[in-house]
Amino acid sequence: MKKLIVLICFIASSFIGNAQTQKLENSVLWKIEHKDLAKPSYLLGTIHILCEDDFSIPEKVTKAFNETENLVLEVDLSDTKALMEAQQKMISTGKLSEELSAAQQTYLDKLLQKEMNMSLKMVDNYTLMSVYSLLIQQSVSCPVKKMYEFELINLAKAANKKIQGLETLNGQLDFFAKAYPKDFLWQQIELYEEYKEMFKEMVVHYKNENINALVAGIKDERFFNKNAEYWMLTYRNTNWVKLMPDMMKKQSNLFAVGTAHLVGKNGVIALLREQGYKVTPVH
Repeated sequence: MKKLIVLICFIASSFIGNAQTQKLENSVLWKIEHKDLAKPSYLLGTIHILCEDDFSIPEKVTKAFNETENLVLEVDLSDTKALMEAQQKMISTGKLSEELSAAQQTYLDKLLQKEMNMSLKMVDNYTLMSVYSLLIQQSVSCPVKKMYEFELINLAKAANKKIQGLETLNGQLDFFAKAYPKDFLWQQIELYEEYKEMFKEMVVHYKNENINALVAGIKDERFFNKNAEYWMLTYRNTNWVKLMPDMMKKQSNLFAVGTAHLVGKNGVIALLREQGYKVTPVH
């Protein structure tokens, strides 16, 4: 169940683009400075989940981690209590099969058997969101996967650093539910093969630190609409930027969020700059 919750976090921030992107320099790491800050903080764009062979933490990110006092993620995935509380939202109050048409049941059962050697009956007590999460995980086709957030959490624990979240896990799940109502979520399941191809392209762009191309490649209307943009980017980014100044005044932080949150006129970088912060790429 913990895996399902983490995957929701991954989806919520990895597969969302911004329909009005603004060009930024190629970098996944950005330095945040201001005259009121004793020390700079850093902003890291992540891709959340990668195959082990594709995963690495660049030296500049390690340096920024060592220079800062706290690790701040979208949600604090080290909070076991919060993970347990969020489990209830991953379980359906009824049977998933009863929510789907006969044609949808047949389609999903065949897809699950083909991709995961599972049947619809085996996930009948899950929400459609949970099943979607499992399928997205499977679309990353490799035997060993790495979660960027968990790797950073392990580093923070080893260094006795404080780990914080910009929002609660329950809150993030609520935002996802608003962004992806049932009909739109079902469309995403039907686009499973397209997700596979999109993810391959995302990985290439991420490894090249081409954040503009990464976001541009996933803003296809098949995967993304204005409702999703509002709940998964604009609303959340605005909330985060209200919290970040006080956090940065108290201590220096490494903020690690999905790369899509960095780009665009409502991206975290643009919103911080509007508040007078100097935000520059780290090469």
